[in-house]
Amino acid sequence: MCHSHGFMQCSSKNPSVNVIWMGAPVKSVKMRELMPWQRLNQFPRSTELTKKDRLYENIERSKSIFGDAYDFIPEFYVTPRENSKMEKAFKRVTKEILASGGQLCFPGEFIVKPTNSRQGKGIFFANSMSDIPAEGPLLVSRYLKDPYLVNNHKFDLRIYVAVTSFYPLVAYVYSEGLARLASKPYDTSASSTDSNEFVHLTNYSINKNSTSFVRNESMSSEDLGHKWTLGALLRYVENEGKDAKLLMLRIEDLIVKSLLSIQNSVATVSRTTLKFACTNFELFGFDVLVDQCLKPWLLEVNLSPSLACDAPLDSLLKTRLIADLLNLACIPLLDKKIIDSVTPAIRKSMNVSSSQDSDDVGGVELDPKCVKTLKRRPPVGLKRSVLTEKIVSGTTSIVPNIDKKFEQIVRKTEMEETRRGDFIRVFPRNGTWGMYSPVMEDLGADDFDERLFEEIIRKRNTKNSSDRLSSPITTATSSASSSGYSSSSSSSMHIEDISDLFHDVMMQCDKYPTLGDVPIEIREIISPWYEEASEYTKKITQEGETYACKLPVIRSAARLRTKSCAESYEVKKIQMAKKKEAEAAKENEPIVLHAVVAKRVV
Repeated sequence: MCHSHGFMQCSSKNPSVNVIWMGAPVKSVKMRELMPWQRLNQFPRSTELTKKDRLYENIERSKSIFGDAYDFIPEFYVTPRENSKMEKAFKRVTKEILASGGQLCFPGEFIVKPTNSRQGKGIFFANSMSDIPAEGPLLVSRYLKDPYLVNNHKFDLRIYVAVTSFYPLVAYVYSEGLARLASKPYDTSASSTDSNEFVHLTNYSINKNSTSFVRNESMSSEDLGHKWTLGALLRYVENEGKDAKLLMLRIEDLIVKSLLSIQNSVATVSRTTLKFACTNFELFGFDVLVDQCLKPWLLEVNLSPSLACDAPLDSLLKTRLIADLLNLACIPLLDKKIIDSVTPAIRKSMNVSSSQDSDDVGGVELDPKCVKTLKRRPPVGLKRSVLTEKIVSGTTSIVPNIDKKFEQIVRKTEMEETRRGDFIRVFPRNGTWGMYSPVMEDLGADDFDERLFEEIIRKRNTKNSSDRLSSPITTATSSASSSGYSSSSSSSMHIEDISDLFHDVMMQCDKYPTLGDVPIEIREIISPWYEEASEYTKKITQEGETYACKLPVIRSAARLRTKSCAESYEVKKIQMAKKKEAEAAKENEPIVLHAVVAKRVV
């Protein structure tokens, strides 16, 4: 995809590189070297979200602070440090089930996963401590044995989430995703363990090896076989009489809270590691299980979600996903001469200690043409005034301070709105500050999240009287207004009470199964979100439409990189070579004599 849109692969040491795409975690020392025109697909400490044990522990910590608003992960333990607690849990669960006259779940009441593995490797089930090996670390969590079934098959959802900033948090959910179905019908009373993995695990990498697995080979069908699109799954849920759009709002809520649970950790290290704003972005793969009450449960978050295209639907979805993601990253296009000219000044400024005066930065002479271009069109993350004659002469630092970074983030966030493609921004948007600020940790006096909400949401809505947002104050009416909804129905409620009710609605799926069951105070807030959620249920294929019609535009030169075009090119190359040989054979003797004569003369 990068090559198709004009990028060229280069060395990781090339100072002119625009995009750095890494599958493994990147060390902080490398992130400190990022230039303002460069983009890296990772944030520091994002493994706090993608390592299973750290993910669960961060969410559990937030739950201990903010209560049941973070109740979307099952009961869990991490071996070996929590072996004693886990042993008590096994005994308690066994006692409770037997006392109620039931039987232990087959294949097990707990599911065990390595904390740092992927593709379903090393997963097994357990009903007692004797089933748990001594080596670790392992994540042992309660098995969710009442999943929502599709055609009697268990499934999970792969939701693609893009984050362009952690402080302030700016998060997007892609409107299309995948539903991965188990290859055998769901059954908790089976007596054979031969096919447990194909019944109870939904990992595509596991189920594709099953003899029962049906591969989707049709571009026009989104619900064929054991891999569906997210939209096809949601349409199935709607046909069952369920509220699929409210389900997606709850999944969005789960995603936002998961990101908020690690925001403090990521923001702390980002302040010292990332010299420039907007240089980092990240694509996460959230794996979500839905139970019979249509409550979403977070299973895990993938650091580098698979971009393999094993089926036509994969190619259709993931090529669009990557194109929209790179657009969202706002990668600036700069001439190499400009980069080479300005790099020394930036590096010198980056190396200056924060304790030193800005006057210590020595002047670096830049090409006048480069200065003129950069003044007119600086890269995102580098303020326009940075390259004035005053800066070039070395009288101040090029590295922006905290306020300048915030201004750059605001500018980029506004730009992202016009470049997001099929991404839906879930934070910030109308109502999010009022609903989520009570369950957010205090990150210091900067207040970036609230300030971004002011800049991006509140100022944009000032012309709409029904959505006008005033400054947050303590009265119920003005607080309700600041959340982005009419205060007429909520004048008797304080904003914190409304926030508590909102999180109760998000968590209590059996109590509020449809939008009509949601209290009016919350319905006014989430109605715009609910309307936007219709993007998730749309079809991405049309009857009679060919595969290539939906793919991003590819430049003609890139077609040589595809297998079919490369083979065609090789055939033509051989034919041209034979033609030249035939022509040379006719005049072979004169050419040889001429060459010998010329050699003798010389």
